[in-house]
Amino acid sequence: MFVLIFSIVLLFFFIFPSIKIVEFFDKDDKLSDFNYNLLTVLLTICLSLMGGIFLEYWKL
Repeated sequence: MFVLIFSIVLLFFFIFPSIKIVEFFDKDDKLSDFNYNLLTVLLTICLSLMGGIFLEYWKL
C-alpha cells in the first residue's frame, strides 16, 4: 500500500531525470515524438515504482 503512495509522490520528482535520460538516447538516435513521449512516461513510472519499493523496504 505504501509503495503506491511513495510512487505517486515520486512521479513528480522523477520526471526531470527521465526526460534527461530520454534526451541522452535521443541524442544518438533521433526518436519520433510518439516514441519520445512514450519512453518518457514509461521511464518515469518505472523509476518512481523502483523508488517506492526502495523506500518501502529500506530499513535504517
